[in-house]
Formats: sequence, structure tokens, C-alpha cells
Amino acid sequence: MKFIKIGDRVIDLASGQVHHRGAITQLSPRLLTLLNHFTEHGGRVLSRDDLIEGVWGHLEAASDDSVNVAASSLRRAIGDDQRPHRILKAVPRRGYLFESGAWKPLDDEQAAGEIASMVASASTPEALPASRRRPVRFGLLALGLVALLGLAWLQPWHGPDRLPGAEPEAAASTGRGVAVLPFTDMSATGDQGPFADGLVDRILHMLTLSPELDVVARTSSFVFRDRADTIREIGEKLRVDAVLEGSVQLSGESVRVIAQLIDARSDTHIWSRTYDRPVGELFALQDEIANDVARTMSNSLLPERDTPLPDSQRAWEFVTRGRIAMDRFTLAAATEAMDYFGQALQLQPDSVEALIGLVDALRMQRSQGPMRGPDSGPDMIDSYLERARALAPDSAMVERATGNWHVANGRPDEAMAAFRRAIEINPNDAEAHRYLGRALFGQARYDDAIEPLRTAVRLDPYSTLANVWLADAFWAVGRAEEALFRLKRIIRDQPDFPQGHDRIATYLAQTGDTGQAMRHLMHARELDPDSVRRWFRVCEFWLQLGDDASAEQCADELLAEHDLPFLGRYLRQIIHAFRGEWDGQLLELQAIAELDSPDPLTRSLLAQTWSRKDCRKALDIVEQSFPEVLATPPEITPTLLFVTNTVVYCLQQFDRQDHADRLLDEMSALVHRIRLERGPWVVIGIEGAWVHALKGDTDAALAELERLVDDGWRYYWWGLDYYYPTFALIVDHPRFQALQEKLEAGVREQLEYFETTRDEPLVQVGP
Repeated sequence: MKFIKIGDRVIDLASGQVHHRGAITQLSPRLLTLLNHFTEHGGRVLSRDDLIEGVWGHLEAASDDSVNVAASSLRRAIGDDQRPHRILKAVPRRGYLFESGAWKPLDDEQAAGEIASMVASASTPEALPASRRRPVRFGLLALGLVALLGLAWLQPWHGPDRLPGAEPEAAASTGRGVAVLPFTDMSATGDQGPFADGLVDRILHMLTLSPELDVVARTSSFVFRDRADTIREIGEKLRVDAVLEGSVQLSGESVRVIAQLIDARSDTHIWSRTYDRPVGELFALQDEIANDVARTMSNSLLPERDTPLPDSQRAWEFVTRGRIAMDRFTLAAATEAMDYFGQALQLQPDSVEALIGLVDALRMQRSQGPMRGPDSGPDMIDSYLERARALAPDSAMVERATGNWHVANGRPDEAMAAFRRAIEINPNDAEAHRYLGRALFGQARYDDAIEPLRTAVRLDPYSTLANVWLADAFWAVGRAEEALFRLKRIIRDQPDFPQGHDRIATYLAQTGDTGQAMRHLMHARELDPDSVRRWFRVCEFWLQLGDDASAEQCADELLAEHDLPFLGRYLRQIIHAFRGEWDGQLLELQAIAELDSPDPLTRSLLAQTWSRKDCRKALDIVEQSFPEVLATPPEITPTLLFVTNTVVYCLQQFDRQDHADRLLDEMSALVHRIRLERGPWVVIGIEGAWVHALKGDTDAALAELERLVDDGWRYYWWGLDYYYPTFALIVDHPRFQALQEKLEAGVREQLEYFETTRDEPLVQVGP
């Protein structure tokens, strides 16, 4: 058997070519071997060990995560990526089943006929993939200039279109890829590192403005500072075609820069040049080097810069130091960065880069510190951003910061428009792609969020934040294996990045590994001890392990050291809820509601708590805070399932069954669409049981809860028997009592595991 047909695809099992609607794609050798292994054992459930031995060769060659990611990639290649999967199905606790009836073998003649039919139906230009319709750019003007000047070292470089080995989830490239490594400080004193970094950062910024190039962000290229990787290895890891490296020697009022552009695949020089300039011409030199790279790789010159030129190299050095500090994404790093940006602003009061740096540092500081209260004084973010907009209204970094300002002020449409404008100005702005993806994610457009986040990761593959956010998007659409694989790789490659540990803890909790999740949260707090947010998460998470006494002690210690009007009351209310102390919880939630801009989750909790004794009050809160849920037709997203459950329950109490049924139908459809054990992290996992209980189907509600508990569900597990009025009719059922006992036993096991291993170092296992 050489060919098989799956849906509208014909696959050559010998070469790995996939024919689909007139286009041909290529399976990687690993995926081709995996597909052949499945077809040879069609109709049989294969365990992960079977697959590792059959495809990778032996059990030590891969992990369960490697199998999961390969299976997800194969699904996309064969058109089986929509849920429920029809062809390659995961069988819980057993492995994978490749359905024998979902594909058929073809002989050579049948395959040729199928492929010919595809080509005929895809013969119009509109039917062809965009990559096959892209016009060819000859760059005649640039070639003419090169010939005229006779500069052999600027002749266009005809390197490979793209290095092999790109990850399946990597976004498509728009041009040739280049990375700029940190330049070596060759000054006699050896103390000009910041000077060299500032020079490279400016070259990078200029290169990013080219629509012809894919430029790796500094966050990723600077990872290779002082490392022994070869250029070929760096090219493979960053997925670029060329690498610029060099050295800087500052002597008095003169600077010498030696720059080398190297083919990343062959590890050979494309060109090498020495630049000698007075220090006063440094900015012109940076632009010259960037244009030399651009002309070599794309036959074109760079567009004009989008921000005013800095007044001094010293100011630019402070800006660069601030940006590098922020890469650590901790509260201390944000504070350090603010000091650098402030020094740059003292040297140059109209520095757009320093102003936007302060905006970004303040946002990071706020994300890791306590929430601002109503009396915390004027918001300097607005002031800095307004000044930057007046100085450089067409700057990509200003548009990006404006987008974040719109997000913070509840204007998602304006935010996404600003991020798109930033990308139009600077197509290589990895942060703009990242924030666009995050804004789409915030609007529950999870599938739409994946593409800009993948682009952000392509442009900045070592950005831990971009990878974390892409993992979030994968998780939200049910691609949990890929999400966990990505997070584990982040932690393996950059174990000191706290956000990676913070996020994987959330997902481990959703899969039942709450003991291991707590270990990651503890480690995140050790890495970022100044962050009250990370301390807060540890306090709250004690409840996931069933230890409310430790949660209360942790809260007392946190609040004794910090004045936290919002976070403190949130901790108090959740401890009250854990213990079933409704009056105490209600008092804390009402106090939160009186703060400036209480967050949606606490308003949902307030409505839920009122529903226990006054549904009219609960519905009033929903009408004020979530009018979209009560609209006709209702507009609900996964993040609104909690409050929707409260609304349906209360409408049923008022005998408004028609309205309740309409909303319940919407809720049921949404629950069916998402995988409840996955989804965004605000999805608890019991939403399916809510739907069955609200419909009065006791058996189905119990069966759903039993399935969850059997699968190890423990995410915000407490209070099934008293917290949710929805379950009032099933809490006395013997089956409910049995599943509750099993659930509590699992929680105790996780607490025991944590207490046993809490002092042991975290060891990265796989991928």
C-alpha cells in the first residue's frame, strides 16, 4: 500500500507528500513514520509506549508529551484537527486509535486520478494557495545601484528560502530570516558592554522595519550571549537564514565595528566589513550596517525610521539596559528598568523610547504588584503615553502602547486596531503580534488568537511570555498536550522565568496534579519574591490542597506586610466560601464591590452568593454588571459560564422557564463547544454537570461529576455539596456521596505528595 485517502486528501506513504485541493505539503520524517505505523495497525488502540518503540525506536527516546504533540501535528496534517476527532482518537488512559474506516488505500492509478481531479478543480488563481500566487519582486533599482557602485560584497545573497526543521505550529514566514547576535566588546577597558548592546539594539530596530525580512527579536538573539553554539546551531534554533555577528572597539572619540553576515546553513561568510567612524557618527553607522544587511538579503533599502533619533548614545544605552532588565518579567526587574528609563529621560526629555519604556515598566510593575486603589494618585502611564504620542504619532511602539492603554480601559476593538496599526508600521514587532493575540484571547476569540501568537513566537522564539500566551491559546481550544509541551520546554530552557512556573501550575491543577502545581507556584515566588501577586497565588492555592488553615496563615502574613484592599478581601472571601461561611463571604464581596472598578470574577461571585438567599438581588447585580447575559439573544463566552449558571438557576426559581430555557440552550451549546477539562483557566470543569442539573437530569449530572472525579479533577473542587445551589437536588444521592469521598481522598493524596516533596528541587522531565 503506497497511497491512502483521508477525506479530501491523498497521502503518499512512501514520500510523505500530502495532496490537498491542488496543493502539496510535506510530512516530516517523524510524522510520516507515525502515520505508517498507524496504518499498519489500523483499528487497534496503540499505547504511548507502543508508539514510542515503533516510531522513535526505544522507550528512552521520547516522552508521553512528544507522542501527544506528534499526534496533534499529524491531526492537522491530515485534516482531523477539529473536535470531535474522527480519525485519530485519544482513548483515555489507553493511547490512540487510528480509525480503520476513516481512510482507504489507493493503488497508483486511483491515486493519480484523485490527484488529477484535485488539480483540475483548483486551476483558477483564486483556488491556489497564497504562496503560489505571490508576485516575484526583482528589485531592479537596487541591483542597478549595486552594479554601478561595483560593491561585490553587497551582491544579493541567494540563500535558502527557509531552514528545515521548523516546528509544526510555527507561523508562516513572510521573508528571509535574520538574527543579530550581541556584539563583543573589544575595548581595552572591557567595560563598554552597554555601549555595544545599544549599538546592536538600534541595528535590530532598523532591520525590523523591513517588510522583506523576518528579524528575530533581541529577547531571543541575546540568549546566545557567551554561549558556545555554532552559527549553524543558532540558525536552527532561531529558524533564520543568516546571522549578523560582530565586535565593537571604542577608543577615545573613535569607534571601530567589525560586522560579519554569515549563512546560517553552511556557516560560511556572506560578507565581512570593518567600519571606522567618529563616535559622533555612530547613529549613521548603525543605519548603514542595517541597510547593508537589508540590501544583501532583500535587494531593498530600509524605510525611514518610525521614531525620532536619540540625542546621545548614552541615553540609548540606558534605554537598552531598561529593555534587557524587563526581559526577566519580575517586580524587581520592572523597578530596575524604570530607573534606567528615568535616567535616559533626564538626558533626553523627548526620548520616545524612554517614555514608552516607562509605560511598559509601569504596566509590568502593576501586573506583579497590588492593584491601584482609588486614592493612589494620578496615573503616570497616561502622562508618559500622551507625551510619546505627541512626539511620534506614527511610531509602532507608540501604537502598541496605545493598544495596551485601550485594553486596560476596556476598549478591546480600539486596542486591536492599534495593535494592527503597529504591525503595519513594523511587521517585525513581535510584541505587537503578541498583544494582538492576547487581546483576541481576552475577547474569547481563542482560535483567532493563535495565529498572531504563533507569529510572535516565530519572531521571538525565546520569549517566555509569548510562549506562555501561545500555550494559553492552545489550551483554550483543547490542544492541551501542545500547551503543556510548550510550557515544559520553556521551563527546561529558562528555568528561572517565573511566569512559566506560574502558568504550568494552573494547568497542572486543571489536570489534577495539584501537589506538583503548588511546587511550581512556590518556585515562582522564590524567583520573584517581591511580587505580592505570586505570594497571593500561593495563599489561594493552599485551598486547592484542602488546607484552609495554611491558606489563612499565608493570608495573615501577606496582609501584615502589605496593604491590599482588593487582594486581601478576595483571599478572605474565598476562605469563607471554602468553609461555607456565607455571611463572611458576602461582607467581603460587598466591600470589594465598593472599590474602584471591581473585577468581573468578584462580581460573578457576589451574584452567586446572593443567589443562595435572594435571587432578585443576584439578578440585579447581573443586569448591572453583565447585561449581555440577559440580552436577547444572550451573548455568553466561556468566561461568563459561572454567572450564566447563577442566572439560569434564579430564573427557574422565579418560574421564568421560557427565558431560562433559552439561556440554558445557549449555555449548553457553549459547554458542548469547549472541552471543559481544558478551556481557559476560568473554566472550572463542572459546567457540563451544571447544565444537566439545571435541566433536571440527575443521572446525567451525577455521571458527569463521576467522570470528572475518576479522571482526577480537583480544580476549585470544594463546595460541591454546599456552594452551588444548582446541585441542591443531587447532594443527598448515594452516588454523590461516593464521588465526594473519592474526590476528598484524591485531594488528601495531593497534599501528602506536596508535603513529602516540597523541599526537593524541581526536576524538568521531558519534552
